[in-house]
Amino acid sequence: MQPVSIGPLKIGDGFPTVLMTEIGTFFNQDIDLASSYLNAAIDAGVALLKGEILHDADVCLRGSQLDYKFNHASGSKVENYRTLIERKVIPLDGYRKIFAVAKNRNVPFVASVYDFEGVDLLVEMGGAAIKIARHNINHFPLIAYSAKTNLPVIFDAGIVYLDEVARAVRCAQENGSGGVIVNHHPGANPAPAEAHNLRMIDTYKCALGVPVGLTCHFRGAEVLYAAIGAGANLLEKGVVDDPDRAEQDVVSALRLGEIGDVVRKVSDCWKALGDAHATPKEPRDLSVRKGLIARRRIAAGEVLCRENVGFAWPPEGISVDQWPAIDGTKAARDFDAHEVIRWKDVRFE
Repeated sequence: MQPVSIGPLKIGDGFPTVLMTEIGTFFNQDIDLASSYLNAAIDAGVALLKGEILHDADVCLRGSQLDYKFNHASGSKVENYRTLIERKVIPLDGYRKIFAVAKNRNVPFVASVYDFEGVDLLVEMGGAAIKIARHNINHFPLIAYSAKTNLPVIFDAGIVYLDEVARAVRCAQENGSGGVIVNHHPGANPAPAEAHNLRMIDTYKCALGVPVGLTCHFRGAEVLYAAIGAGANLLEKGVVDDPDRAEQDVVSALRLGEIGDVVRKVSDCWKALGDAHATPKEPRDLSVRKGLIARRRIAAGEVLCRENVGFAWPPEGISVDQWPAIDGTKAARDFDAHEVIRWKDVRFE
């Protein structure tokens, strides 16, 4: 697997797992609020930011009777999909102001795009990668257009077949993307722990040969840490001021005040994986290993055996691992109880 570069960050096996915080459309057209989310994440030590570029309500048909049900902290709500999008879209200039926050603070940013204009804006603003949402996994015109920017392309793989993901990955690769990442996605929001199926991370890696991450919809942070152990290279998690409000998708987001603690724990979890072939660093403390001693008084010429030989630390005499060579030999001198047995004290016959 080749690592993928998102700005200065390397995403892939052998590199630290990266936490990417997502502000989505949680700010509901309030550009200042969106900017405050980004600044809070940067202040907390986040190295990679993500948003969406949703500027045109016509990505959903006018007059559509399609409803969207979303869960929130106290229940669920059904909203007409077109109405939902209309209350969230902002003009491209608004996104320029939002992404300028990340750009001015030299933090790479990613965005989900839904049309060619969104791709163009992301490129114009110096975006570091393009995200393709799961419901666009078969939008090959958008995937190809995104890939031709030479930016990395990240796919959400939620409630899709493996062959659908594979076709999307191949489309991006064939059209010149700067690398591909697949984010395993549990689908529901919030998703219980058992719905995350983190073993899929390894499945995607083996099948596709690309870095694999997790779009986490667990209400809490525990699944993020489990995903690191499962080999996730990238972690995507929403951040918001109040995850308890009755709003789309915020239910599984982190509170802004929690971000710093999660950043630290993600780093610690990745460090804890260590080296699969780690060797102890020298010098090692071997003082608590055991050596041979007399359990009781031993007379010269007496056979050394388990009845009269014991083991204690520090190993001042013969090391315990040499016992097979000593068992059945004879004492070369008299020993008092608890006296250390050395090689010169043993007679081999």
